[in-house]
Amino acid sequence: MRLVGFAAGMCAVVALAGCSEAVDGQPEASGAPLTKEQLFDPCTVSGSVLQAAGLDPASKDDNLWSVPRAEWKGCNWRADGYFIAFMSTIYTVDEIRTNDRFHDFKDISVSDRKALQYYIGKENPPVECEIAFDTGHGRVLVNASKFVDSKSQTDPCLLANNAAPSFVGSIPK
Repeated sequence: MRLVGFAAGMCAVVALAGCSEAVDGQPEASGAPLTKEQLFDPCTVSGSVLQAAGLDPASKDDNLWSVPRAEWKGCNWRADGYFIAFMSTIYTVDEIRTNDRFHDFKDISVSDRKALQYYIGKENPPVECEIAFDTGHGRVLVNASKFVDSKSQTDPCLLANNAAPSFVGSIPK
C-alpha cells in the first residue's frame, strides 16, 4: 500500500515529462545539449547521507518510473511515513515553473545553495513537495511524498526541507 502512495506521487514527476514539446537537446548554460549520461546520478549518494536524512538505505528503489526515462535519473528511500526521492532531470527550472501540476513556488536557500521549493498535485492539504537545485549537470531534486495511508499533518515541504541539507553536499555545482 505504501508503494502505491509513492507511485501516485511519482505521477507528478511523470507529468513533468509532458511539460515540454522537445526534451532532446535542451541546452545547458554551455549551449551544448544535455543527455541522460550527463545528468548527476543521485542513486550514488552514500549511506551516511541517507542516514543523516533519516532514511533507511536498505529501502532503496531505483526503478521510480517502472520504465526507463531518457530525461530522468533517480532513487527513493523510505522514512517514517513518507518517501524521499533524490532525482536529476534535463528539465529546466522554467519548465518546472510552467508545469500546472506544480504550485506555490518559493525561492529558498538550503545550506549555501539557492533552490526552488513547490508543492505537487491538487491534494489539500498537500502530500508532496519538491526542492529543485540548478546545476551544471541538470536539475537535482529532493522530493518528499507522504505514504498514501499517512495520517500525518506534517507539511511535506517541512519533510523535504529537513532532508535536503543532508543531500546538499552531494549535489554538483
